[in-house]
Amino acid sequence: MSDGIHGHGTTLRVKLLTNTTAVSNYTTIGNVTTITGPGQARDPIDISTMDSTSKFREFIPGMSDAGEITCELNYDGSAAGTANELLKGTYCGMMSTVTDLDWTITLPDTSKYSCNGFVTGLGHAIPFDDKVTQSLTIKLSGVPTYTDVA
Repeated sequence: MSDGIHGHGTTLRVKLLTNTTAVSNYTTIGNVTTITGPGQARDPIDISTMDSTSKFREFIPGMSDAGEITCELNYDGSAAGTANELLKGTYCGMMSTVTDLDWTITLPDTSKYSCNGFVTGLGHAIPFDDKVTQSLTIKLSGVPTYTDVA
């Protein structure tokens, strides 16, 4: 039998900042339809020289990059809606927050990613024949932590 889970029930949470001091509780970002990431990568460092054997380049591992998290959300422009909160509300106007925020993605099987990062993009898609969506991009900083099923 194959193993696998579906994504329904996954949550994206952020630890809010108040006057640059982290509040102890996380707040769930609502209306999320898709989460992509984190996707980690490592830079290769070319250490090839004139006397490298067989004329093949030689590499050593360089710095790692925690990557990004990208999300698509159903647009909710009401006063208490996600769009308002992301742009200027409780989430501290995420594009103007100058420090990392704490983010957690929890999957339905209770495994989770925890990471620090800051918002690098907020956008909208407004098609004439489909739902209006909002996009959120978070650049991760430092080492993300993965916790397997409890």
